[in-house]
Amino acid sequence: MEPDAPRPSEALHYKLYGVLYHHGQSADSGHYTVDVLHPNGDGGTGEGWLHIDNEAVSPVRHEDVFCDTEHDERCAYLLVYCRTPTET
Repeated sequence: MEPDAPRPSEALHYKLYGVLYHHGQSADSGHYTVDVLHPNGDGGTGEGWLHIDNEAVSPVRHEDVFCDTEHDERCAYLLVYCRTPTET
């Protein structure tokens, strides 16, 4: 077993870093955008979400990334997670 590999009994922890959205009726038509977590996305000291749409980049609220998809036209197409250190 690798030294930094988790033991089978340890729970793994992940953090969401990106959401790729599809806007449209089918995968071969429509438009794609992405929300990404940036270390200084709030313009200062903490993390913040950024919305990227073609060449435009703008801040987006946490609440807008984790939205009510029943009332939103976006469809999450791909979620990007990174494994985080397990607290001891």
